[in-house]
Amino acid sequence: MTTENEFFGSDDLRPPSEHPDGHADVGESSFAGASRSMMERPSPRMLVRAGLRAVRRFPWLVLILYLVQLGISAGAAAVMFLSLRQSFGHRPVFDRAMDGDVAAFIVSASGEPRALLGLVWIGVATVILYSVVSWFLTAGLIAVLLDAPSRRREVVRWFGAAGASNFFPFLRLALWSALPYAVVLVVAGVGFAWVEHRMEHAMAMGDFLQAVAIGLSPALLLHWLLATAIDYARVDLVRHPGMSSIRGLIRGFGLIARHRLALVHTLLYGVLFVGVMALYGWMTLDGAIASLVALFALRQLSGLIRFVAHVMLIAGQVELGCSAMGTPLGRRR
Repeated sequence: MTTENEFFGSDDLRPPSEHPDGHADVGESSFAGASRSMMERPSPRMLVRAGLRAVRRFPWLVLILYLVQLGISAGAAAVMFLSLRQSFGHRPVFDRAMDGDVAAFIVSASGEPRALLGLVWIGVATVILYSVVSWFLTAGLIAVLLDAPSRRREVVRWFGAAGASNFFPFLRLALWSALPYAVVLVVAGVGFAWVEHRMEHAMAMGDFLQAVAIGLSPALLLHWLLATAIDYARVDLVRHPGMSSIRGLIRGFGLIARHRLALVHTLLYGVLFVGVMALYGWMTLDGAIASLVALFALRQLSGLIRFVAHVMLIAGQVELGCSAMGTPLGRRR
């Protein structure tokens, strides 16, 4: 008689055993590195391996999540296109504006100020929608990385259940995070005011770039610290159901205070993100790619690389969170 393991062998998500007798340790997590990381000193190499392992084990899940993100952005672009077509489609001057004529764009916009305001609201609504959807997607992804089901067919159910159960904890975390983000906005406002003052005396592009770098560095630094703490708070909330969001945020700040690797890891992702964007901008500079199909393909490739890098970032944060963040006091059984 064919056993279940023989029938579903190709569907098994569990990593192969590293023991000579073929038996895994009792209590070994399905996420391959989670148990080993307890005995391994956290390092950038360990976090990169965790990211690569996650992409290798769940390629279809990563692709589906990317398509969801692409669908949201494509929907927003379609709504904006229809809005622009309705407001400016009958104006020949708008065709020149789309070809890069700034004066034509100003003339078109001055004739329909409500249309531009509508585009702003469409953009704001898209950002809010994607943020809300990302709570669900991120919670599901973290849960799968923490303890994936042994069968592929169960991953979707596990993903959906974790996303739904952690939606409101993530919402509360976002509300608590609004307080420190308000400080970031105040610091950014002061920085913008300083940059505006320095621009009056800027004589060259180098002076302008230096002023921007100095003026916005404090806000970017605070955002870097806060965003990293929030990421680890999300991992903690999924790991420990029922824990308060403010406690998770405090524990996230505690982790980045104890482990500079968490900040270095996020910084590497940021450098990669900016590098991919800069490379895309350089390749498309001055119409270097004339084919619309090639331009679209390059844009989607750039977006896919950045999204995969983000998934790898989350996988590394799960790995570091499991090895560096213990069970909160009062939650041990």
